[in-house]
Amino acid sequence: MAEYNSQLHEDFFPFLDKSEATALMTAMEISEIRAGTILYKINDSADCLYVLVSGKIAVQKKTGFGDRMQVVALLDPGAPLGESGLLDTQYRGATLMVVVDSRLLVLSRRAFAEITTLTPILAVKVLTWLMTRLSLRLKKSSERLAHVL
Repeated sequence: MAEYNSQLHEDFFPFLDKSEATALMTAMEISEIRAGTILYKINDSADCLYVLVSGKIAVQKKTGFGDRMQVVALLDPGAPLGESGLLDTQYRGATLMVVVDSRLLVLSRRAFAEITTLTPILAVKVLTWLMTRLSLRLKKSSERLAHVL
């Protein structure tokens, strides 16, 4: 389990007060992953959310030409990854490859369910943060697509 870290709080969860950040970070695990490692593959079962603390992650999607994959995004620190892992019976929609040695915070579906039960306002704040990040990501993807078309 991770423990409260004021720098992580300030950098990644500034929308939370100290007690909320402590509860969230305590519920999370820390994972160190080496460059070249596949974090997960498309269609893998999803059971957690990741937050990239340091490093870089490439998001790869199938091109439609056999098993060929294309990098569609490079994610930097602060990015949430695998958000659907907080939902029941979800599968990964992309393959994520670690490009640079990376450090991640991991929030399991089970831990998030406990947070939801014990401190629903914290769960709402986390979900609002995720929705804001996903909305921004979708907007940028749409803008890139518009330039291609």
